[in-house]
Amino acid sequence: MRPFACIFLVAGCLPWLSFVDGSTTTAAEPTQRVVKNIEGWQVSVDPEMLDGENVEIGNEALKALANHLQRVKYIVPEDRVMELQTLRIWIDWNHKLGNMQYHPSRDWLEKNGHDPGLAKHVHVPQAKQLLSRSQWAKHPYVILHELAHAYHDQIIGFDEPQVLAAFESAKTAGLYEEVLLFTGRKVKHYALTNHKEYFAESTEAYFGVNDFFPFVRAELKEHDPRTYQLMESIWGKIR
Repeated sequence: MRPFACIFLVAGCLPWLSFVDGSTTTAAEPTQRVVKNIEGWQVSVDPEMLDGENVEIGNEALKALANHLQRVKYIVPEDRVMELQTLRIWIDWNHKLGNMQYHPSRDWLEKNGHDPGLAKHVHVPQAKQLLSRSQWAKHPYVILHELAHAYHDQIIGFDEPQVLAAFESAKTAGLYEEVLLFTGRKVKHYALTNHKEYFAESTEAYFGVNDFFPFVRAELKEHDPRTYQLMESIWGKIR
């Protein structure tokens, strides 16, 4: 769905009043990041978002993040939500990395001059992305997509045989070589990038709305029954 820098798939404690429902703030020393609990997820927040002229937009971005996380809570089976809530999120005001992404590798971060603390985090590099109309139109489940990468890495493992086998089967069958994009064009599906994107893209279609066909769960079940069954076995049935 979107290029990411680190998966190689190419996603002072300042006193403030929280306007994000379901969130709490953990105090931190000046110049340190602010750790908030948003809808059950630990979110490391750039204090620059919460200061001075940035407060209004920063607050709105955190509300938008809460919206994403609420939808995950409402559509993903409860036991899987509890696992997803162990995966951490990091949001910056204006980081030089552009797209939302997941960082599996501390080594990659260090070699490329980024904070190694980003390792094993879903990363929102630029808070304003969460308020972008074009982002919402194209990627309404972008946070779910990135959480799926984190889940794939930290919970089931990137080398999970079922995922690898289903990915190879879909490639061999040519199911994703030419599909409809949300714009109406026919393109190669982003899921063919590798098995990691295949898993995250399929998760979006299974639970929400993707920007590549199959867009939703019913289409996934009809177009690619094996992947649908894989999603059902990993994430659980949707009731």
